[in-house]
Amino acid sequence: MSLPARDDIEPEYRFDLTRIFETPDDWDDAAAALRDRIGALESAAAASLETTADLRTLLERTEECYRRKQRLDLYATLYRNVNTESDAADDVRRRFRDVEAEFEPVVAAVRRRLRETDDERLDAFVAELDGYRRYAESLREQSERVRSADAEDAIAAHGETRSAPTRVVRAVTTEDFDAPSVERPDGETVELRHDNYGEELSHSNRAYRKRVYEAFWSEMDRFEHTLSRAYAEKLAAADAEVEVRGYDSIRDRDFRGTYPESGSQPYLPGAVHDVLLDAVRANLGPYHRSQAVRRERLGVETLRPWDLQVSIADAPEPEVPYEEAKEHILDSLAPLGEDYVDRTRSFFAERRIDAYPTQNKRTDIPAYCPSSAADGAFVLANYREDLWSLSVLGHELGHALNVSYHREGPTRYATCPSAICEVPSILHEILVLEHCIERGGPLAAHAKNRLLECVGGNLYVQTMKSAFAHRLATAVEDGENLSAERVRETHADLLAEFRPEVAYDDRAGRNWLGQGTRDPYSSFQYVLGATGALVVRDRLREGSLSPARFRDFLRNTGRKDLLAQFEALGIDVTSPATYERAAETFAGYLEEF
Repeated sequence: MSLPARDDIEPEYRFDLTRIFETPDDWDDAAAALRDRIGALESAAAASLETTADLRTLLERTEECYRRKQRLDLYATLYRNVNTESDAADDVRRRFRDVEAEFEPVVAAVRRRLRETDDERLDAFVAELDGYRRYAESLREQSERVRSADAEDAIAAHGETRSAPTRVVRAVTTEDFDAPSVERPDGETVELRHDNYGEELSHSNRAYRKRVYEAFWSEMDRFEHTLSRAYAEKLAAADAEVEVRGYDSIRDRDFRGTYPESGSQPYLPGAVHDVLLDAVRANLGPYHRSQAVRRERLGVETLRPWDLQVSIADAPEPEVPYEEAKEHILDSLAPLGEDYVDRTRSFFAERRIDAYPTQNKRTDIPAYCPSSAADGAFVLANYREDLWSLSVLGHELGHALNVSYHREGPTRYATCPSAICEVPSILHEILVLEHCIERGGPLAAHAKNRLLECVGGNLYVQTMKSAFAHRLATAVEDGENLSAERVRETHADLLAEFRPEVAYDDRAGRNWLGQGTRDPYSSFQYVLGATGALVVRDRLREGSLSPARFRDFLRNTGRKDLLAQFEALGIDVTSPATYERAAETFAGYLEEF
């Protein structure tokens, strides 16, 4: 399917990147300015901390460098995303990585300076810096994992090498993947790629879905050993970093993520992950029933993997034009307050959304939301006039509104830990879909179907992915060699546990192929996001959580302890009961079918 040129799309539906930098030349000037600030930060890190003022200067310069780096990263990312064939965009991205490689050793020197300062003196300085206290404490805690200057230089220099497994996976799924062609029931021929495979697999014609599935995965099977090796190497690289830095495990490393990076690193205890895995797996009954319901509604004797993405709604799915999607989103967010809706409306008006797929634009994902503290959030979308696109757009706007609120504070706290970042975005999806259901009409039945996909996918499928990563990461940490057969066996076992109603035959162990571009433990955040979003939805409805308190939560995502953040929403992520409640809510949605 041919895509329109970017200039054929009205400006209101395209990014206005001049909000960040007017031209790439301005980006160059900003990169040079950051290099100057990095030099000033390096000087501050080299000097001993004799006074509270010395510590304040060190922290202020660190914060400023992160703010400037975020802007460079945001522009380089978006500029490349809408100019994928541009050498100039590639060059900007490469030069950002060069600046980043210069920055990381200097930030390590800052942390090392904090570690080398006498504890009693540092405690006294930190106590006098109320606005910087949490930031200083986080940097100080991280200092225990900082190594010598020479070691930090070597680590930074080899960053590109450590990311090689991710690039291998992307190359296989894009450049090396020989897109098979299949004929649709209407006679049109379509090439199957990673960005349109899911759409084709949702077709109402079962025989066609089977052809799509078999053609796509036959091509993917050619790369099983390559992708297994890349995944194993990614885990090995992570394990090596664990050893160098002194983390407890790969999980311990991955549970400290934030976006955008500001220098702070909140910590989620690994025990939360253990509770999450155990509790969701102890409550698989509703998910198993949903597979039986799907089989019955599709009227098939045996549920097959090519039956999992087609809607089980009875009515044909109506189109949802982009302007209509905007109104659905704005109307659905009324429970979060007038200020919240107004901010969402301004996000559309300020050209912060690149709405449609176009030539030379990144189309391998439905949407995502990068940001910086200085410039706010932008949503790169590939809107296709359907309910799925509406749901995904609503999801990403949840991230965008989180950014809008948390950037009211200083850069050092204008961030969101990965453990809680999916709460507002999945809440958005639930509110949008429930709004469509309440409106009635042909869209309502498909909204019920999508609601099952959203909650079931984030609660159960992401738990399965998290269990997959955890089992393999633990094996690598124990010194085990991850062969393709070992990975295949692990995935087949989990599919048998989570999807006993689906007959995969000999494909079960290979349906993971293509994963591995993100951090190994990235899936846990979606489980926590769905669990948290369902609690927030219920509390907003019953009035025990006010819209103002939820907005305050968004303002403070980078300021407080992670468990305390969940507790502020009335969520105890250390208790199995929290996940049992989420499973019960999913069962309630299922009953509506």
